[in-house]
Amino acid sequence: MLATHDSFHAGMPHLDIFGLSEHFCLTHAGNLHWKWIATLTAKRPSEWVSADGHRIYASFIYTSLKYNREVEVSEDDEISVVCHPCALKPPFFVTETTYSMAGSGLVATARMMSTLSTSHTRSNTRFGKTSMTFQSKPFGEAELEETRQRFRQLRAHDDRELVQSSQHLVNPAVDFNAAKFMYFANFSQLFKRYEYPELGARMPLASREIAYFGNVDPFELTCISSRRTAGDVISAMTRSSDQKCIARSFSQMVDADQARPASSQFGAVAETPAEPISASA
Repeated sequence: MLATHDSFHAGMPHLDIFGLSEHFCLTHAGNLHWKWIATLTAKRPSEWVSADGHRIYASFIYTSLKYNREVEVSEDDEISVVCHPCALKPPFFVTETTYSMAGSGLVATARMMSTLSTSHTRSNTRFGKTSMTFQSKPFGEAELEETRQRFRQLRAHDDRELVQSSQHLVNPAVDFNAAKFMYFANFSQLFKRYEYPELGARMPLASREIAYFGNVDPFELTCISSRRTAGDVISAMTRSSDQKCIARSFSQMVDADQARPASSQFGAVAETPAEPISASA
């Protein structure tokens, strides 16, 4: 499968205090992911419609962003981008996007898995599974299973040891996208803002994985609970209306100027029920 290639010069829209920003990488890689779906279905996103006329969304259920913090990115540095499809088994689709700097090497890698969903109600808490026709045979079975396994490990984490750190009142003017539900990249922004803000302000992110289980209605009160072990943070976001966990994050901060590989241990005990969701456009 061919990859898409792009490049840009880093500027303020792309950077945070540590380099290439988490929010930019997720939103940019997310758009490339959706472009690949458009290519493989031969339909523009606005044409993703079910047989009964309802809009179909390619909803992210898992995202992973890993940094190489040995490479420092500054304003005007040229960044090369490569995005390639890793796996397709409808309704699941996986892509991987890499950000690199000439002469310095890999900066960050984003892996994203989406599923297809639709809604027949006005509530953002209820979505259903659906399907679309792809102009491609399934591929990447091993990559899909690997990514789904990471999703399952996050879904199965027992949150009883987490401590509530903050509450966030959802503001649709800030938190929602044009489809009028929580934009997937804003989940990471909320985790970053509320889980351990002092830690995140002085230690660069090495990696973050998020599994998405649901969405929220306008002005829903969400609760963020977290537990920190050294530079590792596990967090859960719960909606107050039904106490359902709608997202879970596992992040690692840079320790001693070097990013450590993400752990695969989550202590699975109580599984969060899988609910068809839409956290994307």
